[in-house]
Amino acid sequence: MARSPSPTSARASRWSDPTRLDVAAFAKAQASLEGHTPLTQMPRLCESLVSRADGAPDADGAVHWHLQGLWKEATARPAEIRLRVRAQGRLWLTCQRCLHPVAQEVDWTSTFRFVEGEDDAARMDEEAGDEEDVLALPRSLKVSELIEDELILGLPIVPLHEACPKPLPDENAVESPNKKKASAHIDLEGAPPSAPEKPHPFAVLAQLKKNKG
Repeated sequence: MARSPSPTSARASRWSDPTRLDVAAFAKAQASLEGHTPLTQMPRLCESLVSRADGAPDADGAVHWHLQGLWKEATARPAEIRLRVRAQGRLWLTCQRCLHPVAQEVDWTSTFRFVEGEDDAARMDEEAGDEEDVLALPRSLKVSELIEDELILGLPIVPLHEACPKPLPDENAVESPNKKKASAHIDLEGAPPSAPEKPHPFAVLAQLKKNKG
């Protein structure tokens, strides 16, 4: 006769699925979970990414993550539910100086507090400021979307190499022959017309005598 699964194993099976994580149960059990998510499953993030430095698409790229549930009992208010998230990986962006790919190493840890209701979450998040991120407690959490949001927020505004491998040439240092010809053409067309030469007075007198004769 087959044995029915125990409550513990049933809860553990919910925790093993990062696409529909029961945050409250995960935190109360102070459970942990780790895994990796391919970058191809983060389409919004991929809009800002480019191919690797060797020109090949980073199809094997992935973000490795670790979750830790945190639970704190309270007497006069609901228990505090938190989720600590660590993410590690490498993202390829476009250097804004040389326009070649530049690697952005990712390694961050954030702790999120979850409370019931969107309104309370917004109010408490504003009160917490930069000290803590407060989110509304979902029925189930898709871990990759939470990590993707944080990765997008953490992207540098102006990605740059420390030392560019192939800097762009200075346009003022080298001037193409076509550009020189165009400049000369513009100078000729833009120059004021030269004044007509005045006839020599003796030449005018000689011409008058010739006409009289």
